Amino acid sequence: MSTLRQRFESFIRTLDGFESIDALLQGADPKGKKRADYLVQNRQVVIEQKALNSNPIGRPQKFIDKLAHERGIRIYGRVSTDQVFSGQPDPTDLKRRMVLHLARVIEDDVANADKQTANTRELFNIPEALGILVLLNERASVLRHDVIHYALWNSFQKKCESGALRYAANDGVIVISEASSLALSQFQRAFPILSFISPHRRQAAFISQFSDMLMKRWAAFNNMPLVMTHAGGSMKSA
Repeated sequence: MSTLRQRFESFIRTLDGFESIDALLQGADPKGKKRADYLVQNRQVVIEQKALNSNPIGRPQKFIDKLAHERGIRIYGRVSTDQVFSGQPDPTDLKRRMVLHLARVIEDDVANADKQTANTRELFNIPEALGILVLLNERASVLRHDVIHYALWNSFQKKCESGALRYAANDGVIVISEASSLALSQFQRAFPILSFISPHRRQAAFISQFSDMLMKRWAAFNNMPLVMTHAGGSMKSA
């Protein structure tokens, strides 16, 4: 069976106005510049694709071990993180820090994609093109959609010293996950898809339309129905 990445790379070629930036540049990357992966819709949309290839299942334990060492916390037997945090003066902050530690790869991907999209706009002289980061989650089952959404929100809220958003090049993120599934009924399971709009909300209506279109066509490409659950999110059922 083909991987999620292989299927998405076949699927993206079916979108209107598809162009591979690798093919356009023929492997000759301009010096000092990064670039995204694809252009679609007559260069109105720049897409950077990234895959979550490893499952950071050991990260929560590492966070707890470090915390216990720093604060002299004694832990006996098996206890939950909530039990550990509840005995501390800052349980909410500790939980937030652990989630971000778990999902550190998300901010790394956001930061890299920001440079790639910005440089691609310059290379092709398309300053008004929509910037989309597509995250393909095939293996990181511990990175649930709520964890990814929080990590994206935290990353996109960060600001430079000037007060401007640090990662402003991309207008939104689409997360396609097959690392875990959700039960819709006794006999039906679904793979979640998440869309996230940058807080700068530039071209918010356009990105919503594009995300909806991509979700519907991705479900059709996989011969599966699309079950919409709430604004900005959906599940492709199996």
